[in-house]
Amino acid sequence: MSQEAALIIDIGTGSTRVAVITSEGTLVTIKGVKNNYHLDNRYKDAKYFLPEELKQTIFQLIHEVLSESKGVSIKYVSSSAARESFVLIDGKGQDYYGLPNIDNRGKDWLKDIPEREYIEKYTGRPLTEDFGAMKLYGLKQKRAELFQSIDYVISISDWIGYLFTEQIEMEYSQASETQLFNIYTKKWDQKLCDAFGIELSVLPPVTKTGARHKIAEKIKDQFDLGQECVYVVGGADTQLAAQGIDLAEDEIGLISGTSSPVVKYQAQIPDFEKNKEFNFWCSCNLAGEGYQIETNPGVTGLNLQQIMDSLVKDTSYQKINQYIEKNYHHLKCLASFTTQSPYKNVAFSSGGFLMDVPFSQEIVYEDFIHAIVADIAFSIAFKIRQNEVLSQTTAAFIVGAGGGLRMETLCQMIADLTEKKLLLKENYDEASIIGAARVCFSADSSMKERAILHEYEPNSNNEYLREKLERWLMYREQINSKKEIGAF
Repeated sequence: MSQEAALIIDIGTGSTRVAVITSEGTLVTIKGVKNNYHLDNRYKDAKYFLPEELKQTIFQLIHEVLSESKGVSIKYVSSSAARESFVLIDGKGQDYYGLPNIDNRGKDWLKDIPEREYIEKYTGRPLTEDFGAMKLYGLKQKRAELFQSIDYVISISDWIGYLFTEQIEMEYSQASETQLFNIYTKKWDQKLCDAFGIELSVLPPVTKTGARHKIAEKIKDQFDLGQECVYVVGGADTQLAAQGIDLAEDEIGLISGTSSPVVKYQAQIPDFEKNKEFNFWCSCNLAGEGYQIETNPGVTGLNLQQIMDSLVKDTSYQKINQYIEKNYHHLKCLASFTTQSPYKNVAFSSGGFLMDVPFSQEIVYEDFIHAIVADIAFSIAFKIRQNEVLSQTTAAFIVGAGGGLRMETLCQMIADLTEKKLLLKENYDEASIIGAARVCFSADSSMKERAILHEYEPNSNNEYLREKLERWLMYREQINSKKEIGAF
C-alpha cells in the first residue's frame, strides 16, 4: 500500500525546488535548479523574472520528482516561497511579469511617498524599496505599460496556487510583505494604497494558510494526480520554516539563508513609536493567527555564496569550515557586507575588508571567507539581542533553520557571541519545505517533532571574538558615516 505524501514547491531567492514529503515528515525526493533573473536597464537596480519561464521549470521539476518518488500517493500539493516577491496578472488572466525580492526599482522614489509614519506603524515595518508597494511604484514611473496592465497582484507562493487551482488570492503572511496591508485590522488599507498610488481593486481576497482548493482537472491530468488530491494554501518561507522546526511560543528562531531573520512569535504588536529605532518587522503569522516579530541583519548567506563562487569556486564548504576551525582565534581581516546597521533602522550602503597595512603576505583567499562568516555571526548576534528586547523575553537557547547553518564554524560563533546554545533539528536545512508539509497534514495527523541533530554549546573563552566584534562595529560605523573628514 502506498504512503500518503505532499508535493511541495519551494521558490527561494537563489533556487527553486520541488520535494515529496510523507505524512510522517520523511523527505522522499527533492530536486532544484538555479533561478533565472533578467535586468531592466531603465533602472539602477531592477530585476524581474518571467512567470511562464519559471512555470516551465517548475513543471519539469515536478515530472522528474514524481517519476522518482515510488511507493507514495500524492494527497496534497502546496507551496513555500520567498517573501517580497510578486507576480502581475492582467485582465485576461495572464501572469505576465514577476517582481522578485531582489528587485529594488522603487528605491529612487522613496522620498516621494507621503504618510510615512502611518505606513510604518500600520504595516509594521520601515518604508523601504524591499516591499511590494515600492516595487509597484517604481514600475509605474518607467514601465507604465506594465503597470497599467495589472488586474491583480499576488505573491509568488499564491501564484503557484493560481497555476494549480485558478484561484486568485493572497495569504496573510505574504500580504504583510506588500506594505499595503494593515496588520492591525488584517485587511487591505485604502490609505496605504493612496499613499503609493495603487488601486485597492488590484489586491485579491486574503486567505489563510491551510485553506484547501480543488485542483484544475487539466493539472491533475498533466501530473497524473488522483481525484482526491487537493491544493493547500502555503505561505511565506520564513513563517513556514519556523513551523518546520517546531518553534515554540517562548523560543527564538534563526532562519538563515539569503538573509538571516531572527523571529519570535508574539500575541501583540510592539509599540512602533517606542521601538522604531530598531530595524524590526512585525508580520501576520500564517493564517493571520498572531504575529511574528523579526529582526534581520539583511544580506548574509548570499554574501557567503557569492564570495565562495568568486574566490574558491572549486573548494567545498567542508574545506572552508576546516580552515576557519583551525584559525578560529586568528581572524586576519574583518569584513562588513551585511546590509543592516546593528543599532538602528539604517541600511548600510558601503562595505569592504579591513586589515593591517601594509598588505600581509600571510593572507589567502580563505581568510576573506573567514571574515565574511564572522561578519554574518556578528550581525546575527546583535539581531538576536534586539529581538529579545523587542519581545521582552530571554530565550534559553536559539533554534536554527536554513542552509546558511550548514557551516559548523558559523554556528559555533553564534553560540559563543550570544552565550546561548544553538539547536539544529532534523531537516533544519529544508525547514520551509517541512513546514509546508506540516500544514498539509495538520488536519489528518500530527507530524512527529523533529529530533535534535546538533547542539552548539557556547565556549567559556570568547573574549577574542568579542574584541574583534568591537573593532567590527567601529569599522562599519566609520565607513558609513556621513561626516566630512576634511577637504583634499
